[in-house]
Amino acid sequence: MAAEEQSHDDIVQLAAFVVGDEEYVVDIRRVREIIRVVPITPVRKGPRYVEGVINLRGSVIPIVDLRRRFDLPHLESANRKIMITVIEGRVLGLMVDGVTEVVRLPRSAIRPAPGLLDAAHAPFFLGVCHYRGRTLVLLNVKNVVGSEQPIGPPDVEGLAPDAGSKE
Repeated sequence: MAAEEQSHDDIVQLAAFVVGDEEYVVDIRRVREIIRVVPITPVRKGPRYVEGVINLRGSVIPIVDLRRRFDLPHLESANRKIMITVIEGRVLGLMVDGVTEVVRLPRSAIRPAPGLLDAAHAPFFLGVCHYRGRTLVLLNVKNVVGSEQPIGPPDVEGLAPDAGSKE
């Protein structure tokens, strides 16, 4: 019984979403809800990746466009969503290209990725996990929204478990 309890404790749930050509995950405990894109009021003098603010049931919530944050071109798409998250007690929205699913896997399946831990990417990407043939990048949301340092999308080519066998 103790082994079953231990293995149950090691399961993590991650919210998976897409930005550009990459699929990312964040701890689902940070996600309050996922909504359709609603009208956003621009704000002056904020970081360039802050799209603006929305009014969600009486709360004013800043919206961070992850496409802008990763220096990707603007995209108009009906699939775009806003993930309402809580980071260190602050509520903010992350605009993403699409939300895919909730991923459940053992914590041990999340691995540091040497290519993501170089000086430029280390604060923003915590590691990778492989799930159903996909490579998912674990995003450090706190650092992504708390820094104005430029972030390019991670290069996850070669991080897949069978990448060496492909030619």
